Amino acid sequence: MKIAIIHDLLVKLGGAEKVIEKLLEMYPKADLFTLIYDEEKVGKVFPKEKIKYIPGITQNIYKLFKNQRLCLPFMSAGVESIDLSEYDIVIASNSAFVHGAITKPETKFIVYYHTPARYMWDRTNEYKKEIGWNTWIKLFILNWMLKGLRMWDFQASTRHDVTLANSSNVAKRLKKYYWLDAQVIYPNVEVERFKKEIVGMFPLPVKEYYIIISALTEFKKVDLSIKAFYQMQDKNLVIVWSGNYRETLEKFSSKNVYFTGPKYGDELVYLLQNASWLIFSGEEDFGIVPIEAFGAGKPVFAYKWWWLAETMVEWITGEFFEEKDGWDFVEKFRIFDKNITSWKYKKEEIQKVAQKYSQDEFENQIRKVVWF
Repeated sequence: MKIAIIHDLLVKLGGAEKVIEKLLEMYPKADLFTLIYDEEKVGKVFPKEKIKYIPGITQNIYKLFKNQRLCLPFMSAGVESIDLSEYDIVIASNSAFVHGAITKPETKFIVYYHTPARYMWDRTNEYKKEIGWNTWIKLFILNWMLKGLRMWDFQASTRHDVTLANSSNVAKRLKKYYWLDAQVIYPNVEVERFKKEIVGMFPLPVKEYYIIISALTEFKKVDLSIKAFYQMQDKNLVIVWSGNYRETLEKFSSKNVYFTGPKYGDELVYLLQNASWLIFSGEEDFGIVPIEAFGAGKPVFAYKWWWLAETMVEWITGEFFEEKDGWDFVEKFRIFDKNITSWKYKKEEIQKVAQKYSQDEFENQIRKVVWF
């Protein structure tokens, strides 16, 4: 049986790329396809020689401008140009376009949705503002382009045989936008890695702190947490990772907020294990970082009305604030702090919840879908 794995973009190492890494471990003879590849950023995990095919036009535009957004008008044609005729099974790890690949009728085509393309559907207006195309002629051009992409996207959603979603939250959007019923398989999380205790290896930015691990983009809502910590000068906030919004965030951060930049491997585990707890104020389809915190036995303080309401067990793995603008953040944070210092959260109970999202659980469920 010949297997192909296709993924939209290999330009960073995030949660979706962890899924690809696991699939390649499960099926080492599979061929990997992508629309854009950045060897400098992902080459250590995904060597160039492992990539079977990259459509010329999207890769050339990315090489020239280092901006995947400029490839947007050509992505649908790029994925349709991939020749998958020799494969018995095709697995698409989809966040935007690869569910539109073309396969033979006898090929089993499985799509694992991290999300429908959010800039085409529920985050269209935010996307326009983020790229500065929300006025006059730019807005007209973008609206015209997005209308065409939505038509292609809906039609492309009819091409596969098996629909998988990484959470119930994503499954609901697949039902709304594509009229598809999806089986939920939670993504693989390296919970065992975060259980392993790292002792005295790395310097800490401050002795006692709360931690955010997040790409620094506007929709991650890290600014909401920073504003809250401005009101809590007796508490320290450590923010791990980078992004194009970092400079803006640093401008209004108070002295009790520390930016570390990206951290990897044992150093990232060490930072999380030595934090009081993880803060997650953003909006995600399925955030892997809070599950990693569960693996480390750390509770999570988060915004309630997104995926964490699906995966977090209140009073066992953490607590919530409920207002989207965060006006109740400080009040609920202080209550959470008292709960932890009085009757405390149990590390073992938190880690027990994390096992539901382990590597082994993901592998078992995927193998059942692939072969049956």
